[in-house]
Amino acid sequence: MKSSIAGKGKEVLNAHVKWMADRFPHSKDYIVKIDLDQDDRITRWFPAFLAVCIALWLTLLISSGDFSMSSILKYLCLSFVFCFMVIGAVLFRSMGQGPLPKWSLVVVALILAFIIVLSGEVTFDHYIVNLVKSLIESTGHSVDSTFLMALAIGFMAAVLIFTSVGVLTVTSAYLKKYFAGVFIAMQNNADSGQRGLAEGFFDVPDIIDVKKVIMEPELDYREYNAEVALDLWIYNTLMGLVVSSYFFLSPFFLDSMTSLQMTSIMVMLAMFIPVIVIVWQIVRDVDAQIVSDAPRTYHLWRGAKKRLFESFAGLGLLSMMFLVTLYFGYSLQDMLVNYLCLMLPLVCVALMYAVMYTNNFNNALKAVLYMRFEEGVGRSDSKE
Repeated sequence: MKSSIAGKGKEVLNAHVKWMADRFPHSKDYIVKIDLDQDDRITRWFPAFLAVCIALWLTLLISSGDFSMSSILKYLCLSFVFCFMVIGAVLFRSMGQGPLPKWSLVVVALILAFIIVLSGEVTFDHYIVNLVKSLIESTGHSVDSTFLMALAIGFMAAVLIFTSVGVLTVTSAYLKKYFAGVFIAMQNNADSGQRGLAEGFFDVPDIIDVKKVIMEPELDYREYNAEVALDLWIYNTLMGLVVSSYFFLSPFFLDSMTSLQMTSIMVMLAMFIPVIVIVWQIVRDVDAQIVSDAPRTYHLWRGAKKRLFESFAGLGLLSMMFLVTLYFGYSLQDMLVNYLCLMLPLVCVALMYAVMYTNNFNNALKAVLYMRFEEGVGRSDSKE
């Protein structure tokens, strides 16, 4: 009954988003843009990009002269967010179109940035406003509070949209280039009657004798799949809460960081959590399945989802951390306040990624994975 209600809700959501997408002229003749050469360049130069991120981190850390745990994590997150924001700004114009135009993403980013900055004012976590203020003061200038708020919203919107572009572009480039090989390996293992690492990753039960791997993606480039966006939004938020628990329930971090420092670090870390979730999401999107002697196929996304949320098996550890934290006299109220301060920014960051991935990356990623999988299986069959 609950699943039926959820299914009808997603259908209604899809219908409303489709109606909105049809209002934009470009969606009528939209053709997805797939630039495989750009993907090759990104994967080729990404190790050098990581080296730049680490060099920037070390430079900031050494120049600050503060080697505390909070500074190490803060400057590490700042360096990666800044570098991904820069490449996202460069790649924004070349990013593939979607059913919704790019300017609509800017509107979404501005709305979410307004909510994040306003939530900081309500909870007195002024980390974004203070960061913008310090950047302005470093130039020898000062601004009034109203203009400072506007600048903070614009800055946060730029972080949201450009960092998301950078992270999603790099992630999709790697998945396009290498992920099809995982399914091809499973197909080759099926032909040889063996089992490999791929079967273990997708948690394929030992009782299933794999005969064939198939994909059945739905490719409609003019359709905005609100169901994908909703799932990605929910799971990004859940994963963010799990990761944050290792900060908010740890006596070590509670001793070495203030609530403001932990919240600001977690908001920056939330910009990279979607990388983990998208791996599961794309397996579901292409509907990769195993054909065996069983009457039904085995959907690999179920195994991928189980692997993804094996981190929830750590809830026992989190419960132990919670009890230990209370035992050492830390305030339950302070821990709850940390979660409340993080919740709204985390939801906003997860929503930005969900909207952008579904609109600008999902269809191209499905098409390339399916194409490369079919080509790889065809080459394997021709060798026999």
